[in-house]
Amino acid sequence: MQLTIREVLALPVMAAGRPRVIGGRDHLDRPVRWVHISDLTDLTDLLEGGELVLTTGLPLSGGARQASAYLTMLAEQGVAGLVIELGTHLKAAPDYLGTLADSLRLPVAVLSATIRFIEVTQQVHRLIVADQYDEVEFARTTHEVFTSLNIARASTTDIVTRAAQTLGAPLVLEDLSRHVLAFCAVDTPTAQLLYQWAERSRLHASADTPASGSATGSATGSTTGSTTGSATGSAWSAVPVGVGSERWGRLVLPARTPNASRARMVLERAAQSLQLHRMIQQERDALVVHAHGGLLDDLRGGRINDGAEALARASALGLTPSTQYVPLSVRVPGRPDTDALTQGEVDRRLLTAVRQAVAAAGQSAIVSIRREGTVSAIMSCPPKGADSALSAVCGGLRERLTGRGGTDGWTAGTAPASPSLIAAAQGITEAEHVADVGLTMPETNRLYRSTDVRLRGLVALLRNDHRVQAFAETELGRLLDHDARTGDNLLSLLRTHLDCAGSKTHTARLTGLSRPTLYSRLRTIERILDVSLESAESRTSLHTALMIIDAR
Repeated sequence: MQLTIREVLALPVMAAGRPRVIGGRDHLDRPVRWVHISDLTDLTDLLEGGELVLTTGLPLSGGARQASAYLTMLAEQGVAGLVIELGTHLKAAPDYLGTLADSLRLPVAVLSATIRFIEVTQQVHRLIVADQYDEVEFARTTHEVFTSLNIARASTTDIVTRAAQTLGAPLVLEDLSRHVLAFCAVDTPTAQLLYQWAERSRLHASADTPASGSATGSATGSTTGSTTGSATGSAWSAVPVGVGSERWGRLVLPARTPNASRARMVLERAAQSLQLHRMIQQERDALVVHAHGGLLDDLRGGRINDGAEALARASALGLTPSTQYVPLSVRVPGRPDTDALTQGEVDRRLLTAVRQAVAAAGQSAIVSIRREGTVSAIMSCPPKGADSALSAVCGGLRERLTGRGGTDGWTAGTAPASPSLIAAAQGITEAEHVADVGLTMPETNRLYRSTDVRLRGLVALLRNDHRVQAFAETELGRLLDHDARTGDNLLSLLRTHLDCAGSKTHTARLTGLSRPTLYSRLRTIERILDVSLESAESRTSLHTALMIIDAR
């Protein structure tokens, strides 16, 4: 860490001159880049900024006007501070010198005893060079540490932990919603570190550069965007994780650090490693997903007919051999206005949710995106344990999909389990059909079987056939037209009556209508449709037409 003016004045070689600060004492923590000895009155273009100037007082011996011009010139050159040795040219520091230094925010100290300036420069420069060497060595070590982590394909937690250990401070990796993805508490209690994390993190949302333990920001006029959370009284530092518009998180150091440059270096290198890990993981996932999809296509397309070959390929992709395999398909409804990029993100989120739910249930599966909004799988399950395995997976899907952005409900479909992997793959067609029909059912966010969909499943298969649509229009079109003109909503009454199997008593109880009113409205429906609701065949035909309308 760079020496400050305060630290230079405390060095033994400087302390021998009995230094006394007469002005600019609020800025003594400025770093000293170099020491420059000069009695010239004009140092313009001889300085680069950050120097501590040592003088015997000659440039100040000409009175207040000369002193003002000299100090103004030093301030404009960006020097760190000025040290004046009294005795040779200046017997005492005039009163106006301190006031002038304060107005220029320039630290000025006087020495009442003579010292050897050359010894000051030697010692300070030796310390500066040593500090620079330490910084270079720290940078080299940091580079080696994170390069090793990258080569070893370290996990997210390993990267965050190593960075925290390097800084000796807690670190937290959060996503854009302030959810904690990984953390290392070091010596801080975990409960204390993560207490109301999202709320506390938002107070420091603009902290994108490490803040040092010294309050130098206002003195240097920094505009880097670092924050020192006034609401909590503690400084936080953070760097974004991700590239450009693909930023996906922040690496946060929720503590003060004595060395801002080192903290920034470690945070940035850790952020780079985290991004590289994510890119590698995404690429690996893409290859795995492609391999899973290829295997499912081969199994369903009849290109694999040997059970041993099918099992060998599936096992190589992580499927645990078992005596039972069950097909599973998960479906989310599509949105007409969804573009390709948004749909792709929905499909990837659905794929991730299915894979995580299967793993959380302690099972293994071959999983693939089949088409937009549909993910299918062949899952290995314990003997006679398909139902419990499916129940556990669907429980995981409820946690991961229900109420999440991008999905308006979901349904899962399955088919009978089979001891043959090839037979189970052929059952995916049935599972996908059942899941598709499930979206038209009154209840979503659950698992359906073929026994749950029955006639509705057949309707779902044929719903796009123009002859089926014409049938529904012939059966219910006139009633729909009547409701559109009058707002009577007789279709809803018909639906309730058909659900009650034609029982007027049950219909009256559910609708709350009086018997005369109900009978009158049912006769109106019969007149409009020119059918009899007393006929079981007629009610069946109308019920089927309602299913067709619901499946559109």
